[in-house]
This record gives sequence, C-alpha cells and structure tokens, in this order.
Amino acid sequence: MKIFTQIQNDKMLFTYSMSEDVGDRYSLHCHNIYEIYYFIEGEADYLVEGHEYHPTPHSLLLISPNVFHGVKVNSTKPYRRYALHFDPEILSLERRHLLLSAFPSIEKYSGKEVFYPDTEHYRIHSFFQSIADCSTLPPNLQINLLPIYMEALLSQIMLMCIANPAAVEHNSSKTVTNIIAHLNKHLTEPISLDQISEIFFISKHHLNKVFRKATGTTVGDYLLYKRIIYAQQLLINGYNAGQAASEAGFGDYSSFYRAYSKFLGHSPLKDRGALFSLPDGR
Repeated sequence: MKIFTQIQNDKMLFTYSMSEDVGDRYSLHCHNIYEIYYFIEGEADYLVEGHEYHPTPHSLLLISPNVFHGVKVNSTKPYRRYALHFDPEILSLERRHLLLSAFPSIEKYSGKEVFYPDTEHYRIHSFFQSIADCSTLPPNLQINLLPIYMEALLSQIMLMCIANPAAVEHNSSKTVTNIIAHLNKHLTEPISLDQISEIFFISKHHLNKVFRKATGTTVGDYLLYKRIIYAQQLLINGYNAGQAASEAGFGDYSSFYRAYSKFLGHSPLKDRGALFSLPDGR
C-alpha cells in the first residue's frame, strides 16, 4: 500500500492511500471507533455485516463502531481512497450527537444506511482534501484545526444523508440479516448454533453455509471477534481484564486471553486505559 498522506494523533487516523494488491477474499475486521471510507478509483468491493457494496468514484461508506466489515480489491487497477478513523471524543460535546447521527448503531443496522454511491454533488471530496491539507501545517496549528475540519466534513455528510437516501445493499440475504441482528442483540449472552437453528428454522449445516457465504466468516468467529472488540472498549474504559472478559460473555478468562491475543496480536493488559485503539491500516 502506498500512502500519500497520513495524519495520526491520539483521537484520529487519516490516510490518503493507494493499493494494487489483488485479493480473492475480504480482509474482514471490526473495531471500536468510527470510520469513513471515500472511494476515488479502482475495482473493489466492500462487505459490511453481510451486505455487499460495489463502489463507484465518489462513493462514501459509513462504518459504526463494532461493525464487521472488509474490502476486497478485484484488479491491479490502482485502488485509491480516503480513510478516516476517529474517536467521537475529538468532536465537541455539544455537537457530537448531531454529527454522529448519520451513523446507524449496530442495534438498528439494516444495511441500507451506510453506502452513498454518488457524493460529488455534495462536494464531499473537497472536505477530505481540506483534512489532507492539514498534514502540511505546523503541529500546534494542525491539532487545533483538525477537529474543525472533521466537524465540517461530518456536518456535510449529515446534510447529504438527510437529502439523499442511501443505496440499497447488494447480494444480501434477509435470513442472514436477521441472524446478524439477533447475534448483536444477544452478543454477551450464551449463544449456540442449535439455538440459532431453532429460532430461524434452519439446519446447522445450511446456517454455516449461508452465513459464511454472506459474511466471509463463521458464526463462531463472528461472535468471538465482536466480543473481543467489546471487551477491548471495556478495557479502554478502565475495566480490568477479568471484568471485561465476564461482561463480554466469555465463560473463562483463559479462553478470553487466548482469543484476545490471537485476534488483536497483543494481550488484554496492553489496552487497559488506552486512549485510542488504532486500526491496523486496512
């Protein structure tokens, strides 16, 4: 990946980058921060909670915290995009709720509120470019102006969302959508394939098949990753590792520790009280 511009501090990560690496599967992940993708050019697909999107130039994708998502690059044609990851605390408290209103919560997520295929009329690109231009400013000026430019971008996105309905998702299954909604609603509770099969009148074999086809992962790994990200946020908020494991739905600490280290690449102790958990650059 070639990075043209990058700005990073303890509340946000902004990148303007290009990739030419073709993949045959989605690079799936989730995290506890907000994310905005602005597609400039290339041939790529996005997968968000089992819903597939095919971006065109000037497409916008809004990713809420704890939403499972990924991208798959389909050709060697340069894939260029802006990506903005941020902690909501970078926004002013009095405007935060309003500015984040364009992002659907995971509880209300249906797949129809996150993808906007044509934003050129709303000049969204120019707002991203203004943030990119901050990379040339002196550090003291940059840190003061970035929240202002970010709030301007989010204000414009909010107005666009009000005036321009989001695009309907592609290749989605209503059954899988309902299953995902159920998993997120009962994320920290004991959940088994037998229970899901009984609730949705589907065999375990078919359940695994359709879920993997739609989401790119298994029901078990989906639940595991979501619980880990939830536990990570609890750790950041000051919970100790044992409390976070229990609150996130893990039956015992040793399985939590192993899963946490496997998925995030470090132990839970590293994240306790952390300011901002950055994504891995995808």
